[in-house]
Amino acid sequence: MGFPHPTLDLPGDWPAVLSELDHVQIADDRSCELRRLLVAPDRGARNSLDTAPSHICATAWVLSPDGEHAIFVRHKTLGWSTPGGHVEVGENTRQAAFRELEEETGLTRFDVRLIGDGPAVVHTTDTNNPREHRHWNVGWLMTADMDAPLSPVEGARWFACDQLPAGPPDIAETLPILRSLLERTDS
Repeated sequence: MGFPHPTLDLPGDWPAVLSELDHVQIADDRSCELRRLLVAPDRGARNSLDTAPSHICATAWVLSPDGEHAIFVRHKTLGWSTPGGHVEVGENTRQAAFRELEEETGLTRFDVRLIGDGPAVVHTTDTNNPREHRHWNVGWLMTADMDAPLSPVEGARWFACDQLPAGPPDIAETLPILRSLLERTDS
């Protein structure tokens, strides 16, 4: 599909992503379904669940160390969303998450602390811009000092987790899971 640049489309043969999914911290139905799309013997076939085109994206979930605040960026069609985007050919999701984090917030891998040895969670975002498609988001959990300067280019800013801005529904569904994961790793 190459949407809109060389991206990791599904179904597909992306061994680096499959390897990362071996270390997902919160394995659930979504991570299992993404794994199925990556190991399906007939990658060209779509079943009824796979009617819309889809591709792999990476998200950088950046929370304050106490888990009370999160960084979101202003997206032109999604509203306020996590920093993230399409994984490009030649990247794994971790690399893409750090690339997108820097592009959209100005923060680099030196400004954040990665939580865990693998992605935290897989979440999905369905969109219809410019046509209907699904983002299979491999989410990486990070913390950052709230005093770290954020780039104004994408409108990156901190929000209290109990006062989320308008954005994709997966934000409100995924954030509590990540906050509990952060609590577990800090204890």
